[in-house]
Amino acid sequence: MSEDRSVTMLLSIGLFTLGLLIGTLVAMSAHSLAQGVLASLFALFGGSLLGLLQKVPIHDQFKVAAGILAISVGTLIGLYSGIYVNEHQLLTPVDARIVARRTGSSAPLEANKYLRSTVLSKANAIDQQYRNGGFTDKQAYDELRKILTEEHD
Repeated sequence: MSEDRSVTMLLSIGLFTLGLLIGTLVAMSAHSLAQGVLASLFALFGGSLLGLLQKVPIHDQFKVAAGILAISVGTLIGLYSGIYVNEHQLLTPVDARIVARRTGSSAPLEANKYLRSTVLSKANAIDQQYRNGGFTDKQAYDELRKILTEEHD
């Protein structure tokens, strides 16, 4: 009985941690991956675990239910904590947060996200324009250099 309890606890902790990671990454991402990721996640885990539930003896069904509960709660907590961290800019250096609050700059919502790929999307646009003949080699290089240095200024 003690071994069953430890297996259930380990399964719950593992799935809770996975849910926490996924929820946090989705909340901190600037792109709208959330719907696809969450739908896939719950279709995969929920569907497979619920299918497994029918094949498992009654006394072991608690483990499956604990796994479903753990990943669901972990994802919710990760999502809400990620949103809180983004909105309050808790991972931003304190001086940068103070300057942003003093100036009252209202940055777009995507600017508050820590996981964003604006450099890559701009670089892809430059690459596309270069391939279509809109830029020479030097112009493309200068544009790429400009977007890479403006992120760090």
